Amino acid sequence: MLDRVRLTIDKYNMCGRSESLLCCLSGGADSTALLLCLLELGYRVSACHIDHCLRGEESDRDRMFCVELCERLRIPIHVRRLDVKGYCAQNGVSIEDGARTLRYRVFDELGFDKIATAHTLSDCIETAVFNLARGTGLAGIASIPPVRGNIIRPLIECSRAETEDFLRSRGQNWVTDSTNLTDEHTRNRIRHGIVPRLREINPSLEQTMRGTLENLRQDNQLIAALADEFYQKALTGGGLDVKMLLEGAPSLTGRAIRRFIGENGCECPRETVLRIMQIAAAGGKLNIGEGKYAVSDGRTLRVTGEKIHYPYTEIAVKAGESAVFHGRTVALSLITNDISAKISNIHQNLTNQAADYGKIKGVIVVRNRRAGDRIRLKGRGFTSDVKKLLQAAVPGGERGRAVVLADDEGVIFVEGCGFAERVAADNGAKTFLFCKIS
Repeated sequence: MLDRVRLTIDKYNMCGRSESLLCCLSGGADSTALLLCLLELGYRVSACHIDHCLRGEESDRDRMFCVELCERLRIPIHVRRLDVKGYCAQNGVSIEDGARTLRYRVFDELGFDKIATAHTLSDCIETAVFNLARGTGLAGIASIPPVRGNIIRPLIECSRAETEDFLRSRGQNWVTDSTNLTDEHTRNRIRHGIVPRLREINPSLEQTMRGTLENLRQDNQLIAALADEFYQKALTGGGLDVKMLLEGAPSLTGRAIRRFIGENGCECPRETVLRIMQIAAAGGKLNIGEGKYAVSDGRTLRVTGEKIHYPYTEIAVKAGESAVFHGRTVALSLITNDISAKISNIHQNLTNQAADYGKIKGVIVVRNRRAGDRIRLKGRGFTSDVKKLLQAAVPGGERGRAVVLADDEGVIFVEGCGFAERVAADNGAKTFLFCKIS
């Protein structure tokens, strides 16, 4: 494995011998193997351990392991404890996104030339499957890049099994994050369920995917360069030249439109790209969200309008009461089940839009969507990204103030989509909870 890491560093020109490296050390097998590899290869390396303070005694154990390891190896270690929960509550983001933001902020503040993370080939395979299942383009299937700015990933062509074998050969132990052993998170379900099935089909899965991902990255890099060149040529007078868009290759025009709309502060999924292309030649106007419009006169595609910002707001609402949320009234009403008919015999619209009040956990809050929000809707059989649900159900200009209800265990209602399966009304419901938005 050491030879593969050396070749990977050279192949992607990750770092030079004179550069200072910061190894992100969690104490798990991958990051511990990364630290040992960089030391054995003779790089000038320090470690950084981030304690997110999310797992109680287990977090303390991991921190002590990393400190003792670095003391034994005689290398500097920077330890930071972060209030992730507090940051996420204050900024309205998910735990995953908040933790990532805070730890990379620490990495940047430490001022090293390069930041080495322990992403492996196994992580890349899981990410590619995850992105493919959600819907993605070439960049998403190509998965995690070996280099991004000053962030390098020397283990990107080594599997998780290889890192563990490497540590055993060195007589080095590691710690295990207990949350990685459960199937609570989607990535773990991919790791424990889907990847082993793929390995049954192809026992050489890692070796095959190593080459496939490299091919995809190379293709994506080429198309990205061509798309950048196309974009610069298509820019004209604050907009995009429609003739160039109509005559260009779809893979280039799509990226150009997506970039143009993104630089104007709006999201641009594939469906929006297709609709913009429809109005480009004939002329027209399309609501792209945030109070803005894509406008074409048949010659130039522009973006007009002012962005409407709806700040993150969270309001506790008791059942039977209402709240004003970004100019709209959200009313929660209760109806007691005093009918003899079973809930399954009531109109389907009721079963989708009513919750069993007895299943609600703790306080109900009405709020904006937060990054990372997910919900398992009744009858879907899978968990959905709230952001994507709103893109399909709510007009672009209204998504910023779309209503999301949550209790102490997470999202229970999404505007335009209905209630979560875990609180949905069924035959045992005694009291129904309805949400009316006006």
